[in-house]
Amino acid sequence: MMRLKVQHALVWLALGAFAALSHAQTTTSSSLVVSMTVQSSISLEFVNVAGAGTQGTCSITGANTSTASVNFGIASIAGDNQSCVSFSKQGPNYTLSNNIYALVTQSNLTSSNYSLTASLGTAPPTGVTWAINSATLTTASTSLTTAGSYGSNYAMYLQVTVANTAATGNIGTTINLTATAN
Repeated sequence: MMRLKVQHALVWLALGAFAALSHAQTTTSSSLVVSMTVQSSISLEFVNVAGAGTQGTCSITGANTSTASVNFGIASIAGDNQSCVSFSKQGPNYTLSNNIYALVTQSNLTSSNYSLTASLGTAPPTGVTWAINSATLTTASTSLTTAGSYGSNYAMYLQVTVANTAATGNIGTTINLTATAN
């Protein structure tokens, strides 16, 4: 009887080993082809810097995005109600100014620097002049730099000069900036 049990055990072991071998030998394989296209790009965003909110550098709304805004407040020949705006009077005209910073970054480019241009979205009202870094802005593209450094804040000294003949009311504009890899 013991011999019969041993034989059955040997048969079960042999069948189990055979089943394990036959199961282990069943395989399949597949392959996945992955492809993509790497595209070069540059991005431009407006940034707040240390000291934003202090004289000459107002905080911008929409920081770290490509669409931002800044409020120059309420101004007259007597001054401005925003402490972060620089104000100066030249005879019957006055100028409000502020430092704005843009950051241009690049990816997958061999370009070592960029060119930056600016234009106004619409013509300013009579008696109002907009400028960045002393370059007067119009609806035509105006060069601001031809050798901007990627990854470094580009300082723009934004000025609006209002003549005493300008109509009262809200004055605003959209300034379009374009960065182009050199």
